Amino acid sequence: MPRRKHRSRHVLSVAVLCLALIVLALSWAAIWVPLADYVNIAAFWWWPVLIASVALACWRVRHRVMLWPGIAVLVAALGTGLVLFHPLLKRGPPMGRTTQPVSMIEFNMLKTNRQVREDAAWLAGHDADILVLLEASRMQKEWGAVLQAKYPTMVSCSVHYSCSTVLFSKFPLISLTAHAGDGDADNRKALSALTAVLDVNGTPLTVIAAHLDRPWPLGEQEHWIEAMRKVAANASGPAIMTGDFNSAPWTHAVRTISDSGGFRLASGLETSWPKDNPAILRLPLDQLYLRGRVHAVSVETGPHRGSDHLPTMIYLEVPGGPGDQD
Repeated sequence: MPRRKHRSRHVLSVAVLCLALIVLALSWAAIWVPLADYVNIAAFWWWPVLIASVALACWRVRHRVMLWPGIAVLVAALGTGLVLFHPLLKRGPPMGRTTQPVSMIEFNMLKTNRQVREDAAWLAGHDADILVLLEASRMQKEWGAVLQAKYPTMVSCSVHYSCSTVLFSKFPLISLTAHAGDGDADNRKALSALTAVLDVNGTPLTVIAAHLDRPWPLGEQEHWIEAMRKVAANASGPAIMTGDFNSAPWTHAVRTISDSGGFRLASGLETSWPKDNPAILRLPLDQLYLRGRVHAVSVETGPHRGSDHLPTMIYLEVPGGPGDQD
């Protein structure tokens, strides 16, 4: 009886190691197969469980031939975690001699939001320097007057079409690239993103606002990854990239975007969707990335509003003059 019990434990340990190999293979397959990135979206939950399970399996087969293969799987799992969660470890360059504070709110307002007017009034009352709003195409004709009256700069991601990715700013606009061009970004026929260069008291500050589609089969995110990667790669000087990426920051798709422009994750593990879940059961779909000598003083989720996303409340220090850039 003890021998049979010992054998069943050995079989279970081998099964755990095999399952771990499958999960790791799917995680790395996301480099070539976008659908496999769904595994990485949930890595925050499965990776620590996988590490603990593989370590326990190695201990149980410590006197058998499977020990060394088990250790190899454990090392592979640790390496995978280091690659996946590397965005959480990046640090920025030292701050310059002089800095100035900039406040922001990034918020996916939800196109079916029933209290959109109240949310617009809340945004106006908060008095942030910059607003990045997503799913906000109706604001121009229905509820945007309170924000348009407050912010001298308002731009969106499309030239001719109504576009739901919108930026408001107290700072003057130096230049704008509307990445949807003449396309219909709200119906996913163009990239829902913009790049605005703002004059922050003499310092040109690049702000990229983006709203990616969901991954396949719920959406066609993979069609826009390369275009978004090029947007990030074209950023120069001190820069901010924020928005709803509809994926976790440790997925291959999002890491490809941030790495291409030398951006580092500043929103960490702040989770924004769905708002009614406890923080541990939400996903960090709304993210903030920084480039150059822009530093986050505070990044945290805001109060429940009418959207299914929580707003992201952002407080930054940016360079104080042209000599303190990048």
